[in-house]
Amino acid sequence: MAALVGAALSGCSTSRQQPTAASSNASAIASPAARPVTAAATKGKPEPTHAALSSEVSTKSGSAKILLQIHQADLKEIAIGQVAERKASVSEVQAYAKQLVDDHTSADQQVVTVAKKMNVHLHDTAAKDGRHRSMAEQKLNSARGPDFDRLFLQQASADHDRLIKALKQEREDASDDDIEALIDKILPIFEQHKELAQMLIKKEQA
Repeated sequence: MAALVGAALSGCSTSRQQPTAASSNASAIASPAARPVTAAATKGKPEPTHAALSSEVSTKSGSAKILLQIHQADLKEIAIGQVAERKASVSEVQAYAKQLVDDHTSADQQVVTVAKKMNVHLHDTAAKDGRHRSMAEQKLNSARGPDFDRLFLQQASADHDRLIKALKQEREDASDDDIEALIDKILPIFEQHKELAQMLIKKEQA
């Protein structure tokens, strides 16, 4: 009996140390590392498609358009606000003009920050911005006293009305988180500018 037990243990030890050819082959087949990498195995990580790249380019182009639009509006309001700070005939209009300059300067700094992050070049509109400033300043420079105040307030109200409508539409269409956050932050400020201009127009008329 002892001899049989010893022989059995010896046989188990031998079988563990020297696996059969069949078991070695089975392990080789079952081991993923032993199998060569095929084209089918790489399908889990697809390369970006042309459609995906086109969508990314389209999104960036749309974001650039929005940033340029806000930048241009900021420069225009800063320019006419600076003129009104010098020429307004009443202190309330002067104070409003200063608020326009300060708020649009701050808003434009935010626009520039987002543009840098998205690699958008805002200087592309420099010439166009210059034409807008020239036209706005020419109209205001020709007016004096209460006529100047009225023209300035009407222009500021109309400018902000157009800008607000455009930004609300852009907010609905925007697909970039930075653009959405920017619009959400500056839109209430521009709406306040429009309301203040209209209030001052009514007060001036009264």
